Amino acid sequence: MSGMQSNGPSRKTLLRSFEAAGTLRPFAVLALDMGLFAGGSVLALAVVGLWLKLLGSALIAAGIVRLFLVGHDACHGSFFAAKTLNHVFGRIAFLPSMTAFSLWDVGHNVAHHGFNNLKGRDQVWAPYSKEEFDRLPRRRRIMERIYRSGLGWGLYYFVELWWRKLYFATRKEIGSGRLRYKLDSALVSVGAIGWIGIVALVAYQTHQQFWLLATLAIGIPFALWNTIMGFVVFVQHTHPSIAWFQKRQEWQRTRGYLTATATVRLPLRVDRLMHCIMEHNAHHVNPRISMFALRRAQQQVQDQANGDVLSYRLNWHTYRDCVRRCKLYDYANHTWLNWRGEVTARLDPLGGVPAS
Repeated sequence: MSGMQSNGPSRKTLLRSFEAAGTLRPFAVLALDMGLFAGGSVLALAVVGLWLKLLGSALIAAGIVRLFLVGHDACHGSFFAAKTLNHVFGRIAFLPSMTAFSLWDVGHNVAHHGFNNLKGRDQVWAPYSKEEFDRLPRRRRIMERIYRSGLGWGLYYFVELWWRKLYFATRKEIGSGRLRYKLDSALVSVGAIGWIGIVALVAYQTHQQFWLLATLAIGIPFALWNTIMGFVVFVQHTHPSIAWFQKRQEWQRTRGYLTATATVRLPLRVDRLMHCIMEHNAHHVNPRISMFALRRAQQQVQDQANGDVLSYRLNWHTYRDCVRRCKLYDYANHTWLNWRGEVTARLDPLGGVPAS
């Protein structure tokens, strides 16, 4: 891959020309996304009529997703040009998704982007080997089957990522217990209490049922958010042509940051509404690329990739095939397995071209 070979420039310098973030445009996008969240909240809380309230729930969920992606870029230092603006407004943008800024930083920026698809370092949708799966307690095996059923993304993200690693995470989960983690988790809690308080106030003043409004304005949107996020990270790093690794040397030789992720085109061009986060190869090559330049950066990556970049359009057939084949992984032989341990896809990551 021209300009991206392992003996070429440092990964940190790749696509550097796409890093410029600016100031006015980020503020405009942040205001738009906050307006989407607020507008949905008005529909869900103040408007009479269940269908309009449900529309409000959907708009709140869309606002949470887009605000989270703003916070995601701010945490990478790529949303605003100024570090202080990224830290302040990134934390604000993360509040609706109840994500602690510094915990996301250590789990996502350090672990995931530093070692995506390297088991033991990257924990996001890391597949078990057949031997590991068989040793799990029965309850945990059932959970894993649910997670990889094709419909379990929301439960996976809520339990395995948000609850365990992004909200008052323990030292066991993240390897340390720094004060800033606790402070950011406390900030998220204050935001959640404030959110619930607003719902309670509206319910009291408008004589509506609190639990109905809380479900429509908080419960449903938060569940949708977890579902969307779990699905997105699943398809970005799980595919019959995407390898996982246990040996760091193999991961480095194959440039896992580039080859072990996918750019996925979603139906109805939904990916275009998600701040370009699905342009995932370029994002992993250089996480500091602004969302406003990711599509152009991705095009350059694909033009120079020489077949090393996976990019595909998701449909029912491709998704069903992915779910069916990607249950367990044989790290020694680089093959995807089903629950019975039968080979469903063979890869040749060291040869550079996956073989399905």
